Amino acid sequence: MHEPHPQVVAKARRGDPVAFESLVHSFQGDVWRLCFHLLGNSAMADDVTQDAFVRAFRFLHRYRGDSKFSTWLFSIARNCALDEVRRNQRRRKVTDIIEAQPERAPVRTELGIEVREAVTSLPLQLREPLVMIDILGQSYAEVAETMGIPVGTVKSRVHRARDTVARVLTDEIQEGNHES
Repeated sequence: MHEPHPQVVAKARRGDPVAFESLVHSFQGDVWRLCFHLLGNSAMADDVTQDAFVRAFRFLHRYRGDSKFSTWLFSIARNCALDEVRRNQRRRKVTDIIEAQPERAPVRTELGIEVREAVTSLPLQLREPLVMIDILGQSYAEVAETMGIPVGTVKSRVHRARDTVARVLTDEIQEGNHES
């Protein structure tokens, strides 16, 4: 993942709309993917991505450069997604999320759908670091900083998430072989 040139960030912090638009253009896809994989719904990911960039614009003056810009932005996107999860917990059932078949999902094969459903069915605390590392390509340290937890905890959660997804897929394959 590339980081924006410090001058672009500095211009955006001073209110330059072209510089901020450049930041949005550079990170919109990754922010959307993070939101999609945390929420499991493309329409919700669209809304939360927009909210994340609005929030980033409002609070860009607070970014001091102590961490990578991407880490700061992903923290905002993560918080927006978690806020959305909390708002929808009472209204939505997990099955609604699992059954969603977003038209913009990155993988369209049958196996890809099964993998996506297995990832989406993970508890959020396991899904979140798995998505950030395996899909967005962030380092364990970056994820730890974004989530505010120790690196060892991130590694443990990713390991458990991968094991769970593998077990779910293995079970589905075995069930499919018995049905044939």
